Amino acid sequence: MTVHAHFSTEAPRKVKKSKVPQRSDPHLRVRLVPMFDDNYGTVPVILVNALTVLMDHVGFLVIDEANQHVVAVDPAQPSAMIPVLEEELSKPGREFLGILTTHGHADHCGGNVAIVDKFPDLLVAGPHNEVIPRVTKSLKGGEEFKIGAMTIEVLAVPCHTKGHLAYLISGDPSTPPLLFPGDTLFVGGCAIIRYKDLSVLGCACNEGGGRYTMANLRFALSVDPTNAAVRDKINWAKLRRSKNLPTIPSTLREEMAYNPFLRVHDDVIVNAVGGTDPVAVLANLRRKKDSFI
Repeated sequence: MTVHAHFSTEAPRKVKKSKVPQRSDPHLRVRLVPMFDDNYGTVPVILVNALTVLMDHVGFLVIDEANQHVVAVDPAQPSAMIPVLEEELSKPGREFLGILTTHGHADHCGGNVAIVDKFPDLLVAGPHNEVIPRVTKSLKGGEEFKIGAMTIEVLAVPCHTKGHLAYLISGDPSTPPLLFPGDTLFVGGCAIIRYKDLSVLGCACNEGGGRYTMANLRFALSVDPTNAAVRDKINWAKLRRSKNLPTIPSTLREEMAYNPFLRVHDDVIVNAVGGTDPVAVLANLRRKKDSFI
């Protein structure tokens, strides 16, 4: 199943509903590794359902349990990631194969050098037009390749940075893949658009970061105050924080219900921020968010 996490600037077309069963991939397990002393407890293992968007200021390990392969996504802080890697690799037959880097900011690629020094001969993938430490596979978006038995599909999402990539990872072709959007999709919102030439964007700027969940959701409510899905998500996030848990994961289906940055064709959002086309709506939405308190 191929899922495109970007939007065209045309009105969305009707598509047939997928008949793929919405169940978790039986092959893959994901570990969240908090980075930079994020203020919540460690969540060592989650089983991710459906097309799950993994989003927070964390690094990720994707473990293919069937084939004993491990891949890291944005392992920015070696002191946090290496002990977890060593724990996983202590299991018989387990092998660390590579790093997937979404973009060149230090809080996503800053751990590459130390991790490759510790675990040589890794595949290190990242955007071709950004400086990615120890990169061995430069990507533009649109590629598909294997790491072990895992299939990696690469999406170009040039919003937060010009070369930003997102990765779809799948182990079992009969189940939806996992989406790792880096700093392109947050729960309920969108990060800063650093790539200013909005006219060439093909995305509705999907972003990810649990640190910003409450602020994002408050903003979403401000532009769509009657949206029950936003209110429900705010209550969910408050409950998670009260238990010292991260506000992830989320699914694209959920985000489409309350994330205004994924709804630039929606009349409610257009009327709230103005704009004659989806790119203009996106730009106005981001400007409004930048000044939101």
